[in-house]
Amino acid sequence: MTIVHTSSDRNLHDRTKTVLHSLRHPGPRLHQRGVSLATVMDLGGRHFGPNACEINHDALSFPTDKYDIFISHTWRTGRIAKYAALLYYTSLFPALCAGLAAGILAFALQVHGILPPFGIIEPYESAEIPEPLPGCLWCLVVGGCTSFAILVMWARLCDLAESTRSAKVSYFFDRLCINQSDAELKQAGIDSIGAYLRNSDSMLVLWSPEYFTRLWCCFELAVFLEKSTNDRFNSLLQNSYAEMEQASEDARLDLRQNSSPTEINHEETVRARIAAGTGAHRTRHETHDRKLTIIPVQMGVFCMASLVLGYVVVLSSRLVEILDRDLVYLVNGLFYLVGFVAICRFIRRYSQDRLELNKQIAQFTVSQADCNLLQDRKFIKAVITHLYSETLNEVDGIAAFEQVLRSRVQQNVDKILGSRLHVPWRLTIVGMFLQILLGLDSVAETLLIPSHLGDSRALAEITAKQVACSFAYVCVPPAFLQCAIITSSLLPERKSKLAEFASYATFVFVTFCFVSVCVLLVSGPLYKMPTLVSFPLNLTFGLILLSGKACCDYVSVWFSHRMHSGPSSKRAAGQEASQEANQEPGEHESREVTHWDDGDCEHVLEPRGTQGAAAMNIMAPRPEAVGSSLTTTEVFRHTVFV
Repeated sequence: MTIVHTSSDRNLHDRTKTVLHSLRHPGPRLHQRGVSLATVMDLGGRHFGPNACEINHDALSFPTDKYDIFISHTWRTGRIAKYAALLYYTSLFPALCAGLAAGILAFALQVHGILPPFGIIEPYESAEIPEPLPGCLWCLVVGGCTSFAILVMWARLCDLAESTRSAKVSYFFDRLCINQSDAELKQAGIDSIGAYLRNSDSMLVLWSPEYFTRLWCCFELAVFLEKSTNDRFNSLLQNSYAEMEQASEDARLDLRQNSSPTEINHEETVRARIAAGTGAHRTRHETHDRKLTIIPVQMGVFCMASLVLGYVVVLSSRLVEILDRDLVYLVNGLFYLVGFVAICRFIRRYSQDRLELNKQIAQFTVSQADCNLLQDRKFIKAVITHLYSETLNEVDGIAAFEQVLRSRVQQNVDKILGSRLHVPWRLTIVGMFLQILLGLDSVAETLLIPSHLGDSRALAEITAKQVACSFAYVCVPPAFLQCAIITSSLLPERKSKLAEFASYATFVFVTFCFVSVCVLLVSGPLYKMPTLVSFPLNLTFGLILLSGKACCDYVSVWFSHRMHSGPSSKRAAGQEASQEANQEPGEHESREVTHWDDGDCEHVLEPRGTQGAAAMNIMAPRPEAVGSSLTTTEVFRHTVFV
């Protein structure tokens, strides 16, 4: 029977062959071009917009031998959300550091009388200081404006600093790095995405709920994950015995002195030596996975919105306090109510997206991912099959990739984002940053009290009390965010509008009560006590708030570890792997095995069956010592043969 190959099949074969050749021989490309971070974030991320089609490719990009960061995203996500995620990842921390430095400088200038006060704050009836205070607002104004300026301009500043050096940090951004005007070059660039990934040091995924539904996004993850897997396979084949020979001399001498020849050749000892020899491979594997960073775009939106909204609320509240003290309670109540509702909305959206991310990873399948062109779908599946299946079986290759993604990407997400109850540290420092600026202004006010300027003792006491109270207030935002995250997780989204409104109202009530207890019922009364009592009690209260968040993070991590990688789970996995090891070679052409060690797992593809002289078996999992029935032949199956 004659097999007729259609033109589309030949094109697919040639296209796949060309791409695989470029993956095996990564290096400088003739049309490989990169862009700077400033270009990617130009004008609020305008290139992420759907209408940014007219692009001068040569003017915006430059030739490059490698990419420092490969940006992976889906065009179904909004432009503003991805821009906020990039600000969160690249510019937020430098901006807050610069704003804090500017706030401290403004504090020093206020105290020395170089910067004039904004006005006079009339004393409250219940205030401990019965005299007007100078309105100090410079720390909040200067620090906030500086942080926002650096936040927006950080990419440009980095580009300016890099222009003075020969080396330039290059980013891969598909719309700018692939020629959009020439159809032939555009297709060549699309087919070279895998090679571009091989030439990338790290990968930044701007995740949204639509990300894993796009097949091209899954293809990018497949190539990047296979990059470390393939390197690990080659290193395992070439250096497994060499690394075992390089083990600690003391450990080997101890093994020989304290063990009989029978024990040295015992199967448990062999497995221990094999595990020690592969420790270096696992270290390199985890190091490479740290180069994969997955950021939910909603986290960036939440963080940027918290910074802007929080700054507006705090600044407006202070201005009202200076301009008209009688309106302070009314306006502050309105501002904080709006702020609580907005934070409720953002936190609940982030919690839902965080849960959706775990769900998509756990249930990921290539068949559910969409692709606009059928030819592209066949091409992507063919490349994934060649990368993940030694037998070139499409079912085995796709299944192997799916399991690698489920295990290693989930581990990566857990390490970077933490559990669902974990508060991102960048979000925490946003709230603390605003409260520090507010506290600096409050301390500056006490240092400028007219009647206490000549009384050093009274000035020191009132300043010490204000410093301790401000420290307690700075510790409130981390505890508040932890309370909000936990409350949000306990109040899932409801289907009916009435139930959802009740859920929002419950969230606002719980968080408002938490802040009221911390500020009005605890720290406020402590401030009115004598200095020797107020100072240590406020410091202790602040430390309790900080340690409370740390304890919540520890408990969530411990609980997640016990749920996903406890002893029972490891024992069950070991027994399952032992049963699979006893199967006949012809039962499966390929299978995926899991190597368990201290709660971490590695998924690798183990070819089975007749494979010729160059057969290789990647190490099977180590079963539990109790109940193990491996024979000597099965022990040698843990080793690599070339």
